[in-house]
Order: sequence, then structure tokens, then C-alpha cells
Amino acid sequence: MDYQQILSAIRILPIEEQSKLIVELTKVSIKEDYKIVRQEKLSNKQIGCPHCNSLKFYKYGKDKGSLRFKCKECNRTFTEHTGTWLAGLHKKEIVNEYLELMYQEKSLDKIKTVLCINKKTAFDWRHKILSSFEDVEKKDFNGIVESDETFFQQSEKGNRSLKNRSGRKRGGKASKEGFQINR
Repeated sequence: MDYQQILSAIRILPIEEQSKLIVELTKVSIKEDYKIVRQEKLSNKQIGCPHCNSLKFYKYGKDKGSLRFKCKECNRTFTEHTGTWLAGLHKKEIVNEYLELMYQEKSLDKIKTVLCINKKTAFDWRHKILSSFEDVEKKDFNGIVESDETFFQQSEKGNRSLKNRSGRKRGGKASKEGFQINR
């Protein structure tokens, strides 16, 4: 879809849905919005302790800028990030920039250069984010799948009886088609 098609599709929506769309598009940054929503849900006891799911917990100070809670049932403490992919990250302030670069499909080398982080950190963050999507409901794949035949150059590496032809170098094009694998 191009800009004009999107704009015309938005104009068809009812006024209430248009205003909801405007609110969604002008929200605060992803991490801050997520943090605010999670804090509100914990403060209003809409979600339970990540360890035992009990709603009997209370505020227990702060931990590195995050609200901390203590459960009366299991007697364990937790923050608003416990049980999420943000748990254990040291540089939570650059997560939004990281997500933006990841959305732009930048390589790990470019991300580490822009954010001044180690390449292993960028790699670990990417896999934390991608593994968090496993919790999202997976839908079955359906549709038509097509494939063409694939040809490979025949290799006789390791064959002791190469008397009928001379050896060949790696790569290059074959003078004849190789064998075909049908699946």
C-alpha cells in the first residue's frame, strides 16, 4: 500500500476509530509506554506475582530505577521487568533505539557502532526479543507452495576410480547439467 491508499482507508473509518488510531500513533516510546502500562497493572493488581501469580503483594522500594514489589505469599521480590525480555538488561535506556535499528533491518555491526555496545550484547538482545515472540499465538501456515527443480554439480570426491575423467576445481559452471533431486 502506498501513502494515498492508506490515507483513503483511514478516511473510511468511523470518527471513533480514527481518534483511536491517532492516539496509537502518537503514543510515547515503546519502552516507556510498556513500562507505564506494566507499572499501572502491577499497582492496580491486575496482574499477579510472576513467581506464584498471587495478587497479595506490595510496593517494596525501587531497584535501579524500576519499581520493586514483594509478594506476601511466596515472600519473593520482583520488579516490573521480571518475567519479561527486559529482565536482566543493563542498558534499558537504549532499548528503544535498538528496536528502531532492528526494525530498519540494520546489521549487528551497524547497531553496535551506533549504540556503542558490544556485538555479543546486540546479538543477545536480538535473540531475547525474537524468543519473546514465541509467546505470541502461532497460526498454521496454509496456502500454495511451489518449488522448481534444483541442479547440483555431481561430486565424486573420495571416489577412488576417477579414471574416466580428470578432477575439477571448486566452483564454476558445469558443462552439462548435474543430477536432479526430486522431493
